[in-house]
Amino acid sequence: MNLKLIFHVPSGMPTPEYDQLRKYIASIFSITEEEWSFHRNLLSRKKLFKGEFLVEAGEVCNYVSFINRGSFRAYWDVDGHETTKNFFFENEYASDYESFLTRKPARINVKAMEDCELVELDYESVQSLYEQYPVWQKYGRLIAESLFLHLAQRSRDLLSKSPEELYLDLMHTRPHIIERVPLLHIASYLGVQPESLSRIRKRVMEVKRSA
Repeated sequence: MNLKLIFHVPSGMPTPEYDQLRKYIASIFSITEEEWSFHRNLLSRKKLFKGEFLVEAGEVCNYVSFINRGSFRAYWDVDGHETTKNFFFENEYASDYESFLTRKPARINVKAMEDCELVELDYESVQSLYEQYPVWQKYGRLIAESLFLHLAQRSRDLLSKSPEELYLDLMHTRPHIIERVPLLHIASYLGVQPESLSRIRKRVMEVKRSA
């Protein structure tokens, strides 16, 4: 059973649990208190336990979820064979954005790797934000552009770089993946078998020790 604890925001109440999202937005561009208050009052909080699904393949994704705490793995499951697509951590959005936008069933799963705390918007709330305040259309566009650029870069890297180069990139650009994700899932993300990744890790450690 996939148990979700959801909390809605009473209007006018202090909301320190939304400060993390507020700071994230402020790091991208400036908004007024009125614009933020309208956004905040549409948010809901959710807690998921390790192993629960945020998005399950075959179901329409109805939310974009900002991670306050915890991590997720996005993956395809084809006849019981899982292929990792991406990881999401604190101060990132987790969703199947394609399903969210098209209102069609998701083709990927997004599962909690740790206990997670989220704040999220449903599809109707996002549309309301866009209609009431044009600044949120800009915000949505920036998030979508960032996602597109990440996916484009990853596609290029998978075609042009060796597994060892991909692993070194992870070490330098997303070290939290190395620190917090099981070896099995990292190997899947890099497109290699766990045994191959173990050999890569060993070579990298030997080079670091001899440097």
